[in-house]
Amino acid sequence: MEGLTTTITPPAQTLRGYFIPYIVPSHISNLVDIAKLFASRGVQVTILTTHYNSLRFKHSINNLGYQIDVEIVDFPFKEVGLPEGIENYTDATPDQASKVFQALLMLQNPMEQAIRAAKPDFIVSDMYYHWSADLANQLAIPRLVFHVKCYFALCAAEVLSRFAPHQKVESDSELFLLPDLPDPIHMTRSQLPEWIQNRNPFSVFKEKIDEGDKKSYGVIVNSSYELEKSYADFYRDNLGRRAWCIGPYSLHCDKVNINININININININGTNKDDHPCFDWLNKRGQGEVIYVSFGSLSCFGAAQLLELASALETSGHPFIWVVRNGEKLLPDGFEARITEQNKGVLINGWAPQVKILEHPAIGGFVTHCGWNSTLESLTAGVPMITWPLSAEQFYNEKLVTRVLKVGVEVGANKWSPSIGASTDLIEKDKIQRAIKELMSKESEAEERRHAVKEMSKAVRTAVHVGGSSSNNLTALIQELHCLKAAQGTTILEQPKN
Repeated sequence: MEGLTTTITPPAQTLRGYFIPYIVPSHISNLVDIAKLFASRGVQVTILTTHYNSLRFKHSINNLGYQIDVEIVDFPFKEVGLPEGIENYTDATPDQASKVFQALLMLQNPMEQAIRAAKPDFIVSDMYYHWSADLANQLAIPRLVFHVKCYFALCAAEVLSRFAPHQKVESDSELFLLPDLPDPIHMTRSQLPEWIQNRNPFSVFKEKIDEGDKKSYGVIVNSSYELEKSYADFYRDNLGRRAWCIGPYSLHCDKVNINININININININGTNKDDHPCFDWLNKRGQGEVIYVSFGSLSCFGAAQLLELASALETSGHPFIWVVRNGEKLLPDGFEARITEQNKGVLINGWAPQVKILEHPAIGGFVTHCGWNSTLESLTAGVPMITWPLSAEQFYNEKLVTRVLKVGVEVGANKWSPSIGASTDLIEKDKIQRAIKELMSKESEAEERRHAVKEMSKAVRTAVHVGGSSSNNLTALIQELHCLKAAQGTTILEQPKN
């Protein structure tokens, strides 16, 4: 077994792990899902977070029958000048975002103290808590790092860092090749995060994250080997990184009878309404198979009035019924738009929360207009729904290349400018481009049919991976066994540092 000088049969002792989610809903839901998976395999789990962030998932871990504790550290509202309750980027205004980040940095000390006092056997932390790598090494325990990213995005970011091809082009719009990857992938400088395009204070923080990754024992990836085989191999063999693909987490959790449908876009449904009773399903049930377009851009994305006008006009005249999750942008929509589409039965607007997984799984859904966040992308692949890719921020332009150039199950809308996660996108996509992408994705031509067939096959493979004997299930078993071995080896065997 890599990382040990000898093989030790895992003892029956209980493993104790600390799980530290980042203060963004998509990161919280993912790491809580991972914690549930470990707990379902007999690991004693503690989730370390702040009070208001814990309210997003506490209801989902109650009465599971597993050892899952929640430990709270105080969020420094007063110290950074935030009103009480704003502990999350989703709840913050754009002007408050920098204060949330400042508070994040201040959480290091109380979190470190909590972990030192608990003396767990391992740590699973979000990439943003880079300091947990040094802490784990001081405690002589493994730290596993979690990114809300796929293998492809991890590989693309790494080769970009190593070879800097974006520095060899003369303009932001000139294409360059990402070297060494298994497939020929081209990008432009304008599609890269701003801290890569031009060095800024976050560039320094990102370097600390990367250094923390290299010091860590390995990476947990929300993907399946079948979906990204060549990039999982490349990450291990060419880049020398240890990683375990154990996803999709949500399917895993279904297999162990865990309710993991934590919504990542809103506050907890305190009224106890069943998410499957959402009124959109009455409308969907009356639509034909594969004729509806689902449109959603995640919990942090924001469009201005001009972009909302272009998108609304494109959807209204597309000839396809649609469901559009507008997320607090309804006041910027064209006058009379909602009334017209409702009267003409063309579409449904959802303001705020939407049961996205269940919508994508509905047979009436034929396409997904998405910002290419990895959670949404994987949910679409799992549901067998082809995509119109409209990346905005984070690693979403990498995900677009995976969907359209590698897996070939998506159509690009033509986005070319990276935007901050919080704040309106400045890359205006005109109505004609949106309509072209919808027509191409939803057509009955052979290329569109091939996309639909390919994504259905991927859905089958991904679902098989989480069954007993599947690749993701086996990877989870192997990882937990390895952690048992590391615990048994402490004090009896000298551990080798993982090779990165």
